Formats: sequence, structure tokens, C-alpha cells
Amino acid sequence: MHVVGTAGHVDHGKSTLVHALTGMDPDRFEEEKRRGLTIDLGFAWCTLPSGREIGIVDVPGHERFIRNMLAGVGGIDAAIFVVAADEGWMPQSAEHLQILDFLDVRAGVVALTKCDAVTPDDIELVADDVWQRLRGTCLHDAAVVRVSATTGTGLEELRSAIDAVLPFESAPDRRRARLFVDRSFTIAGAGTVVTGTLTGGHLRVDDEVEVLPGRHGARIRTLQTHRRRVDEAVPGSRVAANLVGLERTDVTRGDAIVHPRSWAPSDTFAARLRTARGLAHHVTERGAYELHLGSAETSCTVKFLEEPPDVVVPVNLDGGGLAVGVRPDATILVQVFARRALPLEIGDRFIVRDVGRRATVAGGIVLDPAPGTIRRGDSDALRRLRAREGLTRAELAQRIVAERGAVRRDALGVLAGIDVAEIAPGGIAMGPYLLDAGYSDSLRVKATGLLARHHEAHPLAPGIPADDLRRALGVEPNLFGALVESWQEAGELVREEAVVRLPQRTPSLPEDQRALADRALAALRASAPLAPGLRELGLSIELAKALERMGELVVVTPDLAYPMDVWADMQQRIIDIIRTDGPVTVSRIREALGTTRKYAVPLLEYLDSAGVTRRSGDVRDLGPRGREIAGS
Repeated sequence: MHVVGTAGHVDHGKSTLVHALTGMDPDRFEEEKRRGLTIDLGFAWCTLPSGREIGIVDVPGHERFIRNMLAGVGGIDAAIFVVAADEGWMPQSAEHLQILDFLDVRAGVVALTKCDAVTPDDIELVADDVWQRLRGTCLHDAAVVRVSATTGTGLEELRSAIDAVLPFESAPDRRRARLFVDRSFTIAGAGTVVTGTLTGGHLRVDDEVEVLPGRHGARIRTLQTHRRRVDEAVPGSRVAANLVGLERTDVTRGDAIVHPRSWAPSDTFAARLRTARGLAHHVTERGAYELHLGSAETSCTVKFLEEPPDVVVPVNLDGGGLAVGVRPDATILVQVFARRALPLEIGDRFIVRDVGRRATVAGGIVLDPAPGTIRRGDSDALRRLRAREGLTRAELAQRIVAERGAVRRDALGVLAGIDVAEIAPGGIAMGPYLLDAGYSDSLRVKATGLLARHHEAHPLAPGIPADDLRRALGVEPNLFGALVESWQEAGELVREEAVVRLPQRTPSLPEDQRALADRALAALRASAPLAPGLRELGLSIELAKALERMGELVVVTPDLAYPMDVWADMQQRIIDIIRTDGPVTVSRIREALGTTRKYAVPLLEYLDSAGVTRRSGDVRDLGPRGREIAGS
């Protein structure tokens, strides 16, 4: 299904033409009927010769109602550009054509209306003038159809011409529904109803949705397309949705109906801006501007990001002072700061109007919906934005992965405006992340380099604490976990509990530390089980832990340790005593080992923590590890 919008100067017969094509009066308000002037948006529909049904958005042409016009043309697939044969080209004709050009509405037909009111020669003169004015615009090859809504002349030709320019393929379904609200109202007994043109995905009855940017939750009770109830609304169709759980004041024109968590509203974006043709002035950063995107309208400021001398020039302001300005019909990369957050995606088209001059001065295309603050002249940012232009959505997804290094797949769906299931890896898939191959390799090289330097500087340490390594790499915890798991599988490093080390690291001590350790081990064996304290032996806890990792020492407390062979013998003796005598007291163990309570208590507490023994009151029995050793 497709939506067609009218465009053209006030009182050139747009609404009358829509009525003649559809049999429906698009003027909804009494004031519109009384004044013969379309104030707000009107909607109608008809069937084309091919049998396809289209929706028609009738927009106001009067300069005072240009805002409503912009709300109407935001989601159209083609335009019926109306010029009255008895008046010819007029000011709003030029502005509406410029808006269609900015929105890149390339499918269109020119309806030369009121042909019954002028002579054939006059019609040809106006038709030739219109054709000349369309050159170089989005409608440069549009058919010019001569019609009269009064007599019916040319209506069938107009239907056929509309049929010919509309694509036969359906609007794309990216599984990311977005319905910009152009009307909202209440119906007694039903509640809140919103209307708009649906893009990007389907909406279904009973779907949970949210209203952006306010994030008000709601549920779809019923759906209508062209006054017919449907269970599912498809992309490209005009939709009326009855929402449950929503107050009338919770939604207004410019809000968007979306599925929860599928969009991230932003009030700042980067874009390629093009200034309007035929402006009598330059566009500066100092203007008071309104941004129009979809059906949304909000005030905004614009910052120029590049300064090519053929585009940006010094401008004398009316109130004095200088500013930089962009000449007419030129393009420039900009950052737009909007007062209202909008659900944006790359490729969205928008319009900028000058509030003071009451004129359309520029239009553009969104290149980054959430760029952060960009400095003017930032060459890296400018290169990144230029690289995004003209890409398909699949290419764009890969581009974003390359830019950011690592992106969660669900976040990439929002950033690139693409269904997550359709995202090609374009790099390395790692859990829920997609990584650029170069970025992944640089992280691996950095991690192994950090580990190698740490091992050299701290020979007694087992490695780098995992959290310290993650912070040094500058990645989030979930991504770090996926990276380490991947690197460990590839044999690049080893993670042991909370420490990461290189796999080739073998336990070894510097020569002076080895000599000290050998003397300490000899002293401990000679005095066992009444072992001297580590401090007394001059053995640091770091060296003691290193010996423990090397399998030469068991560190019971920070100042008590035993050589591994001595410890194994004492442990086996305790297991044998309990297996023979049953649960024993500390005193029984103390006597059996020939030691004192000072040594027996920490020794048994260590065995408790290792599961070799299990304390119950004042006695100890074998724990699971002790029973395992006893049975082996």
C-alpha cells in the first residue's frame, strides 16, 4: 500500500481534485468548508486502474498553514503537484516543490487544474512554464496532466499517471514500526485514537506499544486502514489506532507510536544539510529555526561542522556583527540540536524553516542520530559522516561496527535502522556483540602486551586482576568476558579465577628470591610442625604465594606456611586419625601432631575451608574432600 500527498499553492484546487478522484471530501472542519481553505490535513483514498488502493493526504497550501503541510508530506511515497491553469506558478508552488525536493519525493505527477477556465493556448503556456521550473528538481521528469475537477476531464489520465509512478513493491518492512502521529482525538466509549502513516514495520491488534518521546505505555485495541478494521497494519499504509491505557493528553502530533525498546529518541543529530534554491540571503547559525521531521515540529539550532571557502562565507548580520553563512543551493555537514527528542534513524529526511522570515531555508538527511558533540572541523568525525552517505542499511550496519569497534547486535539494530536478524556480521560475532576485525585484533595485541609487561615487572604475581585488565582495555564487562573466553579458546591467554595471565608464563623466581625461598623451605622442614613465622624467615607474603602457586608451599595464614611435602603428611595423618577414631577435638589433633594449639587451630580451620574436615561444635569429622582422599 502507498500514500500519495498533494502539494501546491493555496486555492489551486487540491481538495477539489481529491474529492473528484475519491468521492470523499478531505476538508474535515466547518471552518475549512466555510472559507474554502484547507487548514489541517485531510485524508481520502481511491483505487487505481491496476487495482491498487492508495491513501491520499490532502495538505494545506496557504503560507500560514505550511506547518500542517509539512506534517502531511513527511510519510508520502509520491506527490500530486497541483498548479492551477488560470493562475500558473505561485510562491507556495515554489516552496512546496522545494520541500518535496528536500524530502526526496521522486515519484510524482503534476496536475494542471482548472483547465476548463482557460483557453488551450493558456494551458500550454502554463504547462511549458511548469516544465521549465521542474528542471533540476525531484519532479524533473514528472508527467503534466491537464485536468478539470468540475468537468471530469483528465481524471482517468491522472489516475493512470499516478499508477505508473508508484512502485509495485510494498514499502520495506524492517521490523521496526514507527507511526508519526498527525492527529489524535478521543471517541466516546473507545478512548484515544491516533492516526498517521506507518513505516518500517507492522502493527498488530493487542501489540504493546509506547509513545515517544514521553515513553507512555499503551496497548492497541483496534486498527483501521481506510475505515476498515484490520488485525494487522502494514508499512506504507494510513493507520488509525485505538490505544488502551493512554490519556488524550499523553499523545500529540509529532509523537511516534513504536514497539517498546525499539527506538532511542535523540535531541541531537548529525546530518547533511542543503540550503534552498533561490534564497536571497545566506543561511547562518544565528537564525531562529524550526525543525520538521515526520509529523514532528520543534525549534532547533544548527552548527556548521565544515568550513569550505566556497560554501561558508562571512555574513554581516542585520543587527550588526559577523556570522558564517552558507550560500543558497549548497550542502554542508551540520549538527542539529532540537528542543524535542525524536525517534530518529539514519536516512530520515527533514526540513528547516526560518521562523523570522517564515520560509523554508534548508532540508537534509540524518547521518548519525546520536553523535555526541562534534567540534567544528573535526576531521575524524567529518570523515566518518561522509563515509556513511549513500550506503545501504546492511552496509551501514557494517560501517557502524567499523566505527565503534564493538556493538551489541540489538543496539546495532536501533543504530542502523535494520532488523537484528538481517544484520550480516561484517566482522567477528562474539556472544551478543559484533566486533570489527581490526578492533578485535588491536585489543588482543594490547592485552597480551600488558600481560607481558606485567609479568616482567612483577615476577612473583600470578598475572593481572581481570578487572584491572578490563579497565586498561576500556571495554564493558560483558564484552570483556566474551573477549577473554575467545582468547582463551585460541590459546592467547589464561584466566584463573579473578586473574589473567599469558599461557607461556611458567612459575620461576629470580635468582636472589630462589635462594631466599630455599633457605626458608629448609628452615620450615627442620622445625615442622612448629613452623617459624614467615616474617621471622624474611619471606614476604608475595613470595610465599608465588611458592604456593609453584606447588612448593601451602600458606595457611599470612604468617604461617608449610612445605608441600610436610603439609601433605600432616593432612594425611589427620584424615587417618578421624577415619580410625571418628570425630576428634583440637586437643586430639594437637597431641597427635606434637604441636601446640597456636598451630593446630589455624591448620584445622584451613582444612575446614578446603572441605577436608568439617566442624560440628567442638569436634571435626571428615568433609567431602577428606572422604574423597580417604577413599582413594
